[in-house]
Amino acid sequence: MVSRLQTSPTVATYSRRKRSMRTLAKELVCGCFYYSGLTVLIARWFPRHQPIILCAHRVVSGEDPFFPGILQERFAADLAYLTRHHRVLPLGEVVAAVLNERPLPRGAVAITFDDGFADNFHLAYPILQRDAVPATIFLVSECVETGRIPWPERVAYLLQRTQRTRLQISLPEPRVFSLGSQAERVEALTTLQTLLKTCGTVVRRRAVEELEESLSVEPDQGMMLTWEQCQRMVQTGIGFGSHTLTHPILARTETAEVKHEIATSKALIESRIGRRVDYFAYPDDNVCRAALDAVEAAGFEAAFAGARHVGQTPVDRLTVGRYPWDLGPVSVFAAEVSGLLNGLRDLLTFLS
Repeated sequence: MVSRLQTSPTVATYSRRKRSMRTLAKELVCGCFYYSGLTVLIARWFPRHQPIILCAHRVVSGEDPFFPGILQERFAADLAYLTRHHRVLPLGEVVAAVLNERPLPRGAVAITFDDGFADNFHLAYPILQRDAVPATIFLVSECVETGRIPWPERVAYLLQRTQRTRLQISLPEPRVFSLGSQAERVEALTTLQTLLKTCGTVVRRRAVEELEESLSVEPDQGMMLTWEQCQRMVQTGIGFGSHTLTHPILARTETAEVKHEIATSKALIESRIGRRVDYFAYPDDNVCRAALDAVEAAGFEAAFAGARHVGQTPVDRLTVGRYPWDLGPVSVFAAEVSGLLNGLRDLLTFLS
């Protein structure tokens, strides 16, 4: 029996409006602090004692609900703020200091990108070069090798490009989606990506293949970095790490395949760029015992997870925390990086 999406339009609309109001309130508060100069004063006189590692994915030329990212002009503004008011350091320098309990300049920041999209070279790299800012890109190595985007973005690509107005699938469970409008397609994308993250690797692969057959879209090309671009960037201070071979959900993957995904990706990147790969980033920040063991066995010096691992004491070298790069205006980004937003959250928690 085929089931339809059960989300009430009224509930979904209310939830979106609530999120929009929270976002607007945050932007207004951060804007007041930023444009009054208070954010800069806080960054200057009360800098973070601990370094932060930022995690971005894409830098984009325009808004796209299927492929969100940091707008190029906003990325330039964010980077300008960082170079004026913080110390942007190579990831290796930050990690070595943290793990060996050596001091770093206050307000230290490291920049990372996950996946290895082509816009990292075309849009982000020129700005990084201009400002002489180091960064590390964690590659889904098979995607670079083949030129095909990782499976979450492939689902987005299919839904964005298809001419079909209705989708019926059997995997990962029977569903019917209306694709008549962009809003319906974005909602279908959110639902499918959420469902597919709960599947085992075999089921997920079969489900994506079913989507490709059902939606009849030409294969994606040109959306990932090439090895030539990676080689050019590595010559000018951009580092590279592993983000697995195919971007699986590691906790839903068989142990033998987890080892293969992690070890093979490391070896492939090293062979293509001619440099040692010391760092690993968990896809979807998904950490499990099999992945920890595989990262250790593969010989990585450190591995990176998500924001929930920030602030751990002592820092575990296999689960170093990173902050997601805020996609909002530079005022919100500055408040997040300076620690102002954390301070406001702590104050509200204390007062409540």
